[in-house]
Amino acid sequence: MSWESLGDVGTAPRARPAPAAQLVLDFARPAARWRFSRLVARSRHFARIVTRIERVRAHFPELDDISIRVGLAQKRGVLGWGSLDPDQPGIWIRQRRLELFTIAHEMTHLLQARGLIPRGERACDLHALARSAAIVDAAPSYLKIPAALRTRPLAPAVAALLHLAARESLAARAAGDRRYLKRFEAVIERAVE
Repeated sequence: MSWESLGDVGTAPRARPAPAAQLVLDFARPAARWRFSRLVARSRHFARIVTRIERVRAHFPELDDISIRVGLAQKRGVLGWGSLDPDQPGIWIRQRRLELFTIAHEMTHLLQARGLIPRGERACDLHALARSAAIVDAAPSYLKIPAALRTRPLAPAVAALLHLAARESLAARAAGDRRYLKRFEAVIERAVE
């Protein structure tokens, strides 16, 4: 085979390659969902703590983009704390008496810090109740609930009642009712009678 038989192979115009999309090499790690204090990380209840806070966090999609510090509440008589500093979100919980509703209440404080719901302990309880009946395993501490409903563990029917009454009260608030907290308490009182 001779070079002449190949024709004009070397002189054909070359097609320009299409420009490639810009590649991004981002080696930054995504923010961790949790930052545990040394006491929590060393706790023999660590696995249970993580399981419970993850279960509750699933009901708080507004907190998906932040890393929450988790510590232990050590002051006697305190079940938990929630940070009201939007730049330092954190919750402090008990390692033994670890109720889902207490965790939900403390995470609701993080929403209050971001200005997503009104401030105050009673409003915090109501908004936590309205999230899901699945995380209402204890009676709220700041709202008036008849003693007959303050059983431990909380019966599923009572959890459903508290959840539905909370949702109705928040709907009334959205419609302009300024006494929505009293409304909730009255509905629960009537349900027991």
